Amino acid sequence: MTILLVIIDDYLGGHMKSTSVSVADGKKSFSRLVEDAHKKKEEIVVTKRGKPVAVIVPYEEYKHSKRVEGYRKIMEARAAFLKAGVEADEVYKESKKQLEKKP
Repeated sequence: MTILLVIIDDYLGGHMKSTSVSVADGKKSFSRLVEDAHKKKEEIVVTKRGKPVAVIVPYEEYKHSKRVEGYRKIMEARAAFLKAGVEADEVYKESKKQLEKKP
């Protein structure tokens, strides 16, 4: 089994180990990999024929990445509204009106 170890910064500014494992080797030790991700705050990159195909990360890292992605989408929408000359107040009023229509 070949394991590549890399150190990356986690979202809290600490360091998170990143380990690479093949799909075949990962199948043999899946429980341990999940445990390492959870307890050791370790990122496990799963590879197939040497190319990354999936990542096992601690759930808190996953939740954080989802929040960041949501924030990025909001900022993109905000930029589009500003470019179109739409004010935030207009968006709020229209959204509220549409939400109140729903049963």
